[in-house]
Amino acid sequence: MPQLEGKAYTSQDLLSNPLADLENAVIGVEATSYLQNLIDLPPTHEPLLAALGGDPMTFRLHIENELKQWKDNRMKPIFVFDGQTSVGRDEIALRKAKLALTQTQRAWGLYGENYPDDAVKAFGDSGSVRAQDLYRILQEILAEQGLEFIIAPFNACAQLAYLESLDTHYIDGIMGSQELLLYDIHDCVLLPPSTADWESKKVVGISKSEITKKLNVTPEMLADALLMIGTSFLPSFPPLSDRGIITQEPFTIKDAANLLRTSEKSVTTTCAAFNDILQVQDPTWLDKFRKAKMIVKHSGTVQESGVIHIKDYDKLTSDNVDYLGLQLPAELYYYLSKALIGPRVMNIFILLEALVLPTLDGVVSDEYRRIVTHTLVPLRETAAALIVSRIHRAFQYKELTLKYWFDDTLKVTLIPRNKQALANQQADTWGVKDPDLKSQEQALGISAGTLSFAILSLKQKDFAAKTIAKGKVKDLHSEPEVVSNVLWRLLHLRGYINDKHELTSWGRALATTLKAMRPSVKAHNDVHHIQEAAFLALELLRFENLNSRDRHTDLIGGPLRGEEKDKESCILIGRTACLLKLRHHSVGYTGPLSKNLLAFHSIIKAVRETERDLVEAIAASMFLANHAHRKRDDYGKIGRSLPFAADVDIALGIAVKTYLDDFVKLDQSESERETGKLKYIQKFLPHSVKFVEDLDVAFKFFDAVHDGVKTLGDEIGELDRKAWDDAKVWLSTRR
Repeated sequence: MPQLEGKAYTSQDLLSNPLADLENAVIGVEATSYLQNLIDLPPTHEPLLAALGGDPMTFRLHIENELKQWKDNRMKPIFVFDGQTSVGRDEIALRKAKLALTQTQRAWGLYGENYPDDAVKAFGDSGSVRAQDLYRILQEILAEQGLEFIIAPFNACAQLAYLESLDTHYIDGIMGSQELLLYDIHDCVLLPPSTADWESKKVVGISKSEITKKLNVTPEMLADALLMIGTSFLPSFPPLSDRGIITQEPFTIKDAANLLRTSEKSVTTTCAAFNDILQVQDPTWLDKFRKAKMIVKHSGTVQESGVIHIKDYDKLTSDNVDYLGLQLPAELYYYLSKALIGPRVMNIFILLEALVLPTLDGVVSDEYRRIVTHTLVPLRETAAALIVSRIHRAFQYKELTLKYWFDDTLKVTLIPRNKQALANQQADTWGVKDPDLKSQEQALGISAGTLSFAILSLKQKDFAAKTIAKGKVKDLHSEPEVVSNVLWRLLHLRGYINDKHELTSWGRALATTLKAMRPSVKAHNDVHHIQEAAFLALELLRFENLNSRDRHTDLIGGPLRGEEKDKESCILIGRTACLLKLRHHSVGYTGPLSKNLLAFHSIIKAVRETERDLVEAIAASMFLANHAHRKRDDYGKIGRSLPFAADVDIALGIAVKTYLDDFVKLDQSESERETGKLKYIQKFLPHSVKFVEDLDVAFKFFDAVHDGVKTLGDEIGELDRKAWDDAKVWLSTRR
């Protein structure tokens, strides 16, 4: 595959200045570039993250330390995050993910051949971890520290260029990637600082005017060359990756400028000159280039007034939908800007299609294919239906398309209007206010706005009938009111609550599981994400994924000891533990790996992200319909209170599976077993925090889910019920 992006500058182009020169300065920071810098470089780089999934174990601490550096140097950052996607971004994301997948497959090969050091390096060099997946962590920390951040309606670089242009001097400079050079900036782009930069008290940057002067090009030619070397929404010009044409690697903007000079400084003429290469590698590249040029020319930003503005709007061409996409209501962009919702729930509407990106493991099992192409489709339709029913009527007649990384020819159609009436009919019956919430809080001893409260409150006598709205829901005001009603609507839409607002058989199973885990939730302040794990466990059971079948013995890291029944029980318990978070010091993971469980994590992640999209759609729909008070300053807090935002890694699942498979012996005494746990920690998880407690939580969680399964009766197949019973007995002799 051709290289995706070249360099716009060399080390000789870097300008260095003392940090003291920026004292009291406010710097607009492109969040994506800043986060990617932390992901890729020491000391924040965690090479095994690509083999674990989830969030980096050291990230929160390092970001907090970074923000302290800003404060100690008397500088203030204002982070700007990318918003809704643009034409071309999915293609680039897909290309990068496929390149990363090639590298991780090589890493797994090295791991299987017992070359652990080489495997770790290969995982670390894969580029599998996307900055966008870590937006949530940075936004949470910024909110905790009272620091301002902005979520752009579209491209963060365009938003930063606008902020720098303001006469009010909202920011004093910009920091980020070379893509900022595409826009009308003053001149200098600061690069995200390295640890060495902070230590040497310097800041490094590049100058647009100096690069233009060095290349001896016009501003227009510079812009074309910048696009030719590749951006986040345009692949690089294919001939630049041809070693017969450009011998050095990586190629640079100078190479692109030289190609333009040989072709009358015209991209069109350059494409004609290299048509043979384009026809083989990317026949539509010129069309993509023209769209990318229009995306920059007509970039969208949010103005000081809060209005969404399209640059040079009066010069838009009639085919602007082809490069800007469809226009959504400003109100949705407002909810995006306030972090009530994320861009993913909106992205499918811009071009009426969405792309399912590659998994970390790259395994296209039958069960993975089934869940992303069939099982989760109704949930996606429901989420889309909740949005389209509140916006322009034209969207109600649109069909949406899902595309998949593992099959270029496969397309699945979503028809939101088929779900629209029922989704709104169920969701709009929930409008419970604070007085009723507070009385239930006192009765249950559980805070409103949690999954446990939402489920267990409906077991209280006469409360279910009280929750049915009498007339149109309006003026939900407090955060607990909004979040609680979002959760009830979710549970109703997912079949855990019926139209009488009573628990269904699945709701009772979830209640059983959550009630059993209440002591653990309370004891550890739900640090293990138990409540979300319980919901996801029940969903995975319904989807026939949380079971002992499909063990994939060809994948590294599955159970190896005992008879087949032993392996089945071990994998079921390990898969269940994958839903929970292992407590770990802020040090990179150093334990065993499991591609087997990583493949299961891909299924968990697909379900979790779909549930999160549904939750955000419910919240957005609630505000769009004026069910909740709109004039408020806690949108971001509400968004961060909604479930399924955090991606839990498989470290605890691996630990539980490995402990049960390798360390436990049936003839051990209780004291020998406790000693064995300590030996396990010392050998495999030296940086874990209270692993013995985490192991106990994992075992209790399995028990609790098993209790839920027992309430379901024939809702679960007989063979799966027996597998849960067998695993319960198997675990009881090994805990």
